Amino acid sequence: PPRRAVAMSRSPRARTDDDAPPTDWLAELPPELHLRILEGVDDFSDCAAFSLASPRLGLLALRSGLARFKDPLFAVAMRLLLIQRVAVPRRSPRLAASAPAAIPPSPLTESILRKYAADRRASADHFPWLARVSPALCLSSEVTGAGASRAEYWRLRRGEENGAMLRRRLLQSGMVQHYE
Repeated sequence: PPRRAVAMSRSPRARTDDDAPPTDWLAELPPELHLRILEGVDDFSDCAAFSLASPRLGLLALRSGLARFKDPLFAVAMRLLLIQRVAVPRRSPRLAASAPAAIPPSPLTESILRKYAADRRASADHFPWLARVSPALCLSSEVTGAGASRAEYWRLRRGEENGAMLRRRLLQSGMVQHYE
């Protein structure tokens, strides 16, 4: 007998009493409660994990203006988490049992750190977080000089070695110079 094409709708249908209970109980909560929960998330890695686990919640937080989700470090955390997820190979359970443990998380790349340092909203206050998630490659800052020439310098740091200078900010005038 000839096969007939069956049209499949992508839109969700209304739930009925006969349906199984929802498996995403979080989706059943009102958006105001979602925002209250997301306001309590204070680590950028957790914000990124929430956004990847439930893109709807990530968009809600971003559109609502929650500070952690609008910070440039949130974008760094998202990139880091995506890099880590892509680096972990997809294996069958049988192969995984015989193979070595999962690949360790990838450190941040120089280009990601350069983009962060170039953002006017970036802050040296976040350097400890960067060093925690990527000790092999992160950013460091130092303040030198006095008076009008007192300046804060940001550099790439590979382990314990200072690398390329990324920016200089004169503390008195606030003028910022970026280096490539």
